[in-house]
Amino acid sequence: MPSCKLCLTAEATQTGSHLLSAFMVESMVGKRGQEKGYLINAKANFDYRNDTGAKSIIEDYILCRGCEQRMAYVEAYVCGEYRDKIRNNQFKENFIAEDVENLDYRIIISKRVNPIAFMLFICTIIFRLSISKNEIATNFKLRANEEERLREIINQSLPVYENFKVKIKQSNWLRYINSKSNLFEGLYHITATYSDLRDRTRAIIFNHPQFRHPYNFMFNQFIILFFFSKPRKEERLLDYFELLVNLNPLLFLNESKNELKTIFVPEVKWDATLAIIKSALVKQKSESIRQQFVKDFSEKNGRNPTQEDYQKYIQEMYPEK
Repeated sequence: MPSCKLCLTAEATQTGSHLLSAFMVESMVGKRGQEKGYLINAKANFDYRNDTGAKSIIEDYILCRGCEQRMAYVEAYVCGEYRDKIRNNQFKENFIAEDVENLDYRIIISKRVNPIAFMLFICTIIFRLSISKNEIATNFKLRANEEERLREIINQSLPVYENFKVKIKQSNWLRYINSKSNLFEGLYHITATYSDLRDRTRAIIFNHPQFRHPYNFMFNQFIILFFFSKPRKEERLLDYFELLVNLNPLLFLNESKNELKTIFVPEVKWDATLAIIKSALVKQKSESIRQQFVKDFSEKNGRNPTQEDYQKYIQEMYPEK
């Protein structure tokens, strides 16, 4: 049995480890045991219509049971204090809304969410994707020094697992993690979600394969831009989602010592962001189909196909309804 990829000491006996927090994928896959999910692959012969359930977001034997439960503790805190309350009017006093001048965005300041705990939560997600061999994480890998830094931060900040359980009062753990704030210096994130969405199943899990300043992620309800160095006011960021076009990133930037800020994006902007990803995937898929057709046609007919041959093939394979 391999060693746990987080603590590096215990055996990685845990099965069904979620690479993403359950609440991050809830809008797409549904409740546990009733998940629905679909992988999108640009390969020519890949059929994206097959329901993969939760297979695309779980992995076996990468973590030990203790590390799994330690991360679940942090997830439970963020879920209870952030996800369950940020859109709930009953807790509106915990979340202060500020309009952004000349934008449809709003910034929501979380008065009661521990920013270090939230940063730690994001670190656990990014670390899990980096160590994973699952297809959903195929294109993503942290640099070796970055992965090792997150491993150290996570190990030192998660609650202790002993006697087969994590047993610590939340208030005690929050005091403990506040004492570890120096570990998080130099880490930053920008977090965005939709302000309202009529159909919450319009969701994608995506990590950009090349952008590193910042790392670009979409986790269904959330866009996360994660930095290992602080951006400058006028700096051009590698912003695949076009979230911060012509904007000062420092206005939205989160670090562990400041109150947590979340960008609330209007539905029209969220749809435009999804369109960016879908358009790129369609382009990749079309090119893969074309290349496969040229190869198969040449082998079968002993000549290169013409444009007319290709158009005929497309009409036969993908007839208009």
